[in-house]
Amino acid sequence: MKKLFALLIILGFSAAFYGQNIPVVIEKSELFKDEFKNSVILLSEKNSQGEVTLVRSYNGSMLSQGSGFYIEKYDNNLKLKKAFDFEMKHPGYQKYNTILGVFRMSDNLHFIEIYYDLNEKSYICFDNIISKDFNNTNRELFRLTKEDMKKLGNFSLQQKCFARSNEFWTNDNSGTINSENAQNNTDGFYNAFFGSHSGVVYDYNSIYHTESKNEGSDIMLNVNENKTAFCIAIGTNTGEKDCLKLYLFDNNLNKKMDIFYKNDIIDKKCFFQNIQTSPDGNSILLLAKAYRPNLKKKKEGGKYYYEFSKITSENQVSQKIDVGDHFVGTLKTYFHNNELINIGFYCDADDYKYSGVCAFKLDSNSLELKSSYYSPFTTQFLFDKYGDNKSKSLKGIDFKKVFFTEDNEIIVNAEESYVESNPAPATAVPSSLYGGMSMNSSSVHYNFDDIIIAKLNADGNMIWARNINKKQSTTVDDNSFVSYTSIFNKDKNYFFINTKDEIKTLKDGRIEFGQTRKNKSNLDVIEVDANGNFQYKEILDDEENAVPFMVSKGAIIDNSVYFMGRRGREKQLLKVTL
Repeated sequence: MKKLFALLIILGFSAAFYGQNIPVVIEKSELFKDEFKNSVILLSEKNSQGEVTLVRSYNGSMLSQGSGFYIEKYDNNLKLKKAFDFEMKHPGYQKYNTILGVFRMSDNLHFIEIYYDLNEKSYICFDNIISKDFNNTNRELFRLTKEDMKKLGNFSLQQKCFARSNEFWTNDNSGTINSENAQNNTDGFYNAFFGSHSGVVYDYNSIYHTESKNEGSDIMLNVNENKTAFCIAIGTNTGEKDCLKLYLFDNNLNKKMDIFYKNDIIDKKCFFQNIQTSPDGNSILLLAKAYRPNLKKKKEGGKYYYEFSKITSENQVSQKIDVGDHFVGTLKTYFHNNELINIGFYCDADDYKYSGVCAFKLDSNSLELKSSYYSPFTTQFLFDKYGDNKSKSLKGIDFKKVFFTEDNEIIVNAEESYVESNPAPATAVPSSLYGGMSMNSSSVHYNFDDIIIAKLNADGNMIWARNINKKQSTTVDDNSFVSYTSIFNKDKNYFFINTKDEIKTLKDGRIEFGQTRKNKSNLDVIEVDANGNFQYKEILDDEENAVPFMVSKGAIIDNSVYFMGRRGREKQLLKVTL
């Protein structure tokens, strides 16, 4: 049954209307079967003839082993014109092979990969190059011997490879470096730097040490938006110095930078958070969170700061970003109009929940700090989120997308996401009752809840913020069928979600999008206009679908979103055009 609603909530007043216009065009491919069950769209490109190229990863199982990529060309009607199976095969002496990034550059597809060669005793990074005619060549980018890597610090490619095998990698090109000790989570950092307010005693020295010598090591790749250059960063853990091995390549795979970047200040601890390739392809931009022992003695304000660095082959320039009396767990870096914009969510020292959005604008050449804003969430947002219950708090915020309007306003799309662990029950349940499966183990729930939207002006000050209530979770670390994909088109923000037939009505007239079984989900679209008003519409009923669609893994080309549907080995491609 089709449904179409509009919702306008202003403080305590709530009214529901039938939406009149969310025009969408739905197109589906024919059903098809792959040899492998698990497949995710990693890259989508469209040529001048309107043909679409999709790159899908696939991973096997115990019964059907193998991994690689399907490269497919479709016409305007989603008819498959040409396909190529790029299977990843390595001899036994090439261990822990890991794909770092997939992108198109100079009419070729590039699959950047690293592995450890037992015979060479070296880490080798090379580029698998696929031409438009599906011819495959490769080129070595760099290698580091085992001894060279030890000089840089502790690094575990094995740990990175195993972590990748347990996740649905999406090739997000975010530039995120996972260098922070897992022990130092949001709660720990908050207590460390605002402990004097909260009364919590925190072991500040734990920031400088890790339980595992390889914890905090990482390797990542970032391609600039112009597709003229890419960088690779290897983060190592030395326990004393914070180091990165940095490489920069142009679109002809010429090596433009090969340097060892380190923090030489002994009493300063840096956690590298994000790295980006500059638009001109000549520099690498690095964001780090820095700690100094003397800061923990401060009676007022935060006890850490952010440091933004611009690194070239000749020199580097840095800019300090002081967070003052606020806690900012992480920042994300974006380029726009020759400016660097760092955006994050913050909380105040005496308010242990997210309080608003912060934005710092820097000149992309000099790194001069041009503006900084801490914008508290609006009254409208607080009502959307909490209703009359102001004691609730945001448990965790994950950045999803940032868009820029024609007037240089900033649209921030995020999601409340967190992990919950439930201990095993006290009473034993014989495993024989469940076909040999034990029912006494603890359970882990990955939650993907409310949609968070903020609109900032060109300087970074908040115009409005909205919270769309949503409650979804999964017991496996795969959010393919929950969460959302968003797209910005003609000054409107669109969110595609899977949900159930009935939209839940909360207290105070608010609503909440819920979750049902994967194979019984309807596909809905939520439209948010330039003023923050929103309406929603069901665009596909589960009875119309042969397969459920992986709504969080959408691939965007122009004003269209492509979703892969999957039920076992049976699959279908969906195109939604606004």
